[in-house]
Amino acid sequence: MSLTIEMLRSLLIEYVGVEFGPAELERLLPLVERHLARMRELQALDLGSDDPRTMHYVEDRRLLK
Repeated sequence: MSLTIEMLRSLLIEYVGVEFGPAELERLLPLVERHLARMRELQALDLGSDDPRTMHYVEDRRLLK
């Protein structure tokens, strides 16, 4: 199900408490859709079961100076 202008308007009113005009909603819609796509990508990675203490991170050698 894709996000519509009306759905976006309702969500903004409900969660932010602000009503935007049609021009602003048209501009916000692609940004919100891109954000939702990134969220789905992160959920697909399923990182919730990983323990951060056991994960390997890139060491930033600049911090050692």
